[in-house]
Amino acid sequence: MSRNRTLVAAPPEVVFTVLSDPRTYAQFTVGTKRIRGFDPRWPEVGSVFHHTLGVGPLILHDLSRVVELDEGRRLVLRAQMRPFAVNRVAFELRPSETGTGTHFDIEEHAIEGPAAAVWNPVLEGLLWLRSQELLRRLKHVAERRARRALVGTRL
Repeated sequence: MSRNRTLVAAPPEVVFTVLSDPRTYAQFTVGTKRIRGFDPRWPEVGSVFHHTLGVGPLILHDLSRVVELDEGRRLVLRAQMRPFAVNRVAFELRPSETGTGTHFDIEEHAIEGPAAAVWNPVLEGLLWLRSQELLRRLKHVAERRARRALVGTRL
């Protein structure tokens, strides 16, 4: 299981708007090439988005489904990368102590497929690195969105 955390210089409501827009997942999810379509009810429990994953010539078409939602605080996905794995990905947001930022956590682990069958320290390490990069990218997207909102309020 991979657990990673970062501090985002944006309030939780801004960070959650990034998670609430399925089109942004291609910007921050490592390995996602594009979002092919999404349920307009996203991020309601049961809603899905369809993604294309890939590295080099290897391309997979699959989907991610919302399995748990606590609006503005927690979003849990069932992220499918079949036939290799189905992962449970939990995003948690908490206001920072200063009230201006967000503690953002991600916890990810394989729940189905070959990746879930046997614990492998190499795969765990790769998953941890992937999650670190995902956090870096998401932080960038959310902070950019927060800066744009701040500039918009000053106009």
